Amino acid sequence: MTDVKDTPFAKLEAEGRLLKPTLKGDTHVDGRFGFRGDISYDDADTILKEVFAVSEAGKPAIGFLSGSIKEFETLPKLVETFGPALDANSVNIIYVADLPRGARFYFPIGDIKFFTIFIDDTSVYNELIDITYVDKVKLKKFDTAAKLDALADVGLKYDAVSDFQEVTWDDAVKRKNAG
Repeated sequence: MTDVKDTPFAKLEAEGRLLKPTLKGDTHVDGRFGFRGDISYDDADTILKEVFAVSEAGKPAIGFLSGSIKEFETLPKLVETFGPALDANSVNIIYVADLPRGARFYFPIGDIKFFTIFIDDTSVYNELIDITYVDKVKLKKFDTAAKLDALADVGLKYDAVSDFQEVTWDDAVKRKNAG
């Protein structure tokens, strides 16, 4: 059993930021550590909700991260809080409540790249299934770790840049505020 202290999640765990875990441990894929729950960043009220995240043994950062946030402008604080737990190789799909309906932006903050998508009253789980084309019927039979593995297997390879407006952070903020 992998201890969270031996993963890129260690700093977040030490700071008490890993909240409401339904999974915080090894998944069914050898060498993979997974987290499902919420992660606080910036302050106690700023939360990345419905998180799906994995790290792979021997890799210094979280490989796949997805969740939802209320306010787009808090993304730099997320990067700051996560620190080296995210790197240029991380795939980060973040659903954002205050983006204009239908917005899909792809941009870096520093060297950390983000796919951001508008979300309303749906769940991150359902939205991830839609954009990754994972079979929802098969997932119903899986336990929490297996569901995370199935989504992470696709998420770690996710590179649908053509489905997103590729912009800079500043342009994304302008477009968000204009929408």
